[in-house]
Amino acid sequence: MGIYGESRIGLVRSINEDSFYISENGDIMAVADGMGGYIGGEIASRTAVNSVAFYFANYTHGSAEQLKRAALYANDCILSKIAIDPSLQGMGTTLSVVAVADRTAYWAHVGDSRIYVLPKGGALRQISTDHTVIHDLLAKHRITAAEAETHPQRHVLTRAVGVERELPVDGGDFPVAPGDRILLCSDGLTGCLGEKRIAGFLTDTARSERQIVKDLFALIYEEGAPDNGTVILKTV
Repeated sequence: MGIYGESRIGLVRSINEDSFYISENGDIMAVADGMGGYIGGEIASRTAVNSVAFYFANYTHGSAEQLKRAALYANDCILSKIAIDPSLQGMGTTLSVVAVADRTAYWAHVGDSRIYVLPKGGALRQISTDHTVIHDLLAKHRITAAEAETHPQRHVLTRAVGVERELPVDGGDFPVAPGDRILLCSDGLTGCLGEKRIAGFLTDTARSERQIVKDLFALIYEEGAPDNGTVILKTV
C-alpha cells in the first residue's frame, strides 16, 4: 500500500490553479482544478481542498453521502469568499474526492478532473463523468470523438464548485482489493497524455507510486505541458 500526489505548473500558464489534498494516513484524497482569472482559480481550488480536509476532521468519511456533503460544504465556503470579496465573482473549481474504508472506495465529483481505478490485473476504468459541453455533445451523438479533440468548447464546464448555490454532486462507491490502484487527476494529465498511455504507466507494479507520478510529469513536459497538472496515485 502506498500513495503519492504532486501538482505542477505547466509551461504555458504563469500560475498553478490546481490544488490537492491527501489525509495523513492516505485514506482521503482530493483534486481541484480552479477557474476564474489570475487569482480566482487558485483561491477556489485551494479553498475546495482545504474545506474537504476540514470537513473530514469533524465527520466520518465512510459513505458516498458524506463525500457529497463535503463537496457541498466546499461549495458554500467558496461562495462565502465571493460574498466577502465580490472581485472574486466568477471563480470556481472542479473537485474530485475519494475516501477508502476497508474494501470500499467512496467518491464524489464535480467538473472534469477525473477518478480512475485500475484493478490488479485488470483494465483502467473511469469512475467519474466529465461535466463538460463536449461530454454532453458526445453523449447525444452530435459530434464525433475526433471532432471533440479540437472543438472550441472542449474545456467548457457545465458544472463547477463555487458557482451556484444549488450544486448537483455525483457520487457512489466501488469495491477495491489489495493491489488495486486509484488515480485522481486534473485534465492537465488526461488532456495531454490520454488514457492508453496513462494506463501503461499504472500497470507497472515494479515502480512505486512516486516514480510513476514523476514519470507521468516528465512525459507531460515532453509534450509541452499546455496546462497545469495534478496527479494522486494510491495503491490499496
